[in-house]
Amino acid sequence: MSQMKSFAWTNAASAVARDLDVGFEVAEVTTVDRTNGGSWYWNDQMADAEVLDVDSGAMATTNGFTPLSENANYGAAISAFTNANPGVITVDDSGPAGFAVGDTIAVEGVAESGAGSSLNRRTFTIASLTATALTLDQNTTSDAVYVSGGKVSRVSDVNGNAIAQENFARRGITVGTTPVGANSANMVAFVKGKESVT
Repeated sequence: MSQMKSFAWTNAASAVARDLDVGFEVAEVTTVDRTNGGSWYWNDQMADAEVLDVDSGAMATTNGFTPLSENANYGAAISAFTNANPGVITVDDSGPAGFAVGDTIAVEGVAESGAGSSLNRRTFTIASLTATALTLDQNTTSDAVYVSGGKVSRVSDVNGNAIAQENFARRGITVGTTPVGANSANMVAFVKGKESVT
């Protein structure tokens, strides 16, 4: 028997591609639109981004399924850094990295420009946070200007206890705009892995 996982979700009013982090290499995947009908299929013998429309039998070579495999991903990806008083780091999603108010965090790998202190290899304390914004305890108005990239990760908690680095790398499948289903649709996906389970 092979590894298997199922997922269920409801698309937003404008359906977008989504990543399914299954924790293993994907051998095949099927998505089903439970609201409007329709199903799509991919297996690892097909090219990346291909998809078979099971109902019509039509093959598409774009906007289908693509394997998702990361070797290492520590912390959260930075998408913006606002030089302000206080400074604000924008991330894609703060939840998986486990950020909490009072944590000491480290910034690494950002491209920056201009004069001022580098943002890289600096630590800050989180004064407040939302799902995508980490408000810092420092004035960053005179620091170098963020251009792109970078990661932010936890160094210690509010009590000063060190936090071990955790690898958040994902393994799974990216469901493109075709097999992700219709706008506002109730969807389900069935994913099988390459490895056997004994």
